[in-house]
Amino acid sequence: MDQNNNYYNNPNMGGCPNPPQNNNDVFATDRFGKSRGVCALLAIFLGGFGIQYFYLGKNTAGVIALIGTWVLCGIPSILWLIQGILMLTMSSADFERKYETTTSTFPLF
Repeated sequence: MDQNNNYYNNPNMGGCPNPPQNNNDVFATDRFGKSRGVCALLAIFLGGFGIQYFYLGKNTAGVIALIGTWVLCGIPSILWLIQGILMLTMSSADFERKYETTTSTFPLF
């Protein structure tokens, strides 16, 4: 067994009863079962298709992104690239507030 696990799980060894959690892990799933890192990578690489919005369950926003990219000849793809980078750099709480619990139909930034 890992010594670090023994340290944290055994209060007699001077450790705390609960190991510290990294609350800002990019690829950890949140309470909605979504990963900020996966969503960010989808926005960076497939944002023109609105895949990041479909992943979040915001189908209307996904269709708007898809049609907007098609009508404007891919120019909005720059916005999805920026959005993906911002998703990678924001905190998990901000991501959840801005993209998952919002009532906005089309959350952009």
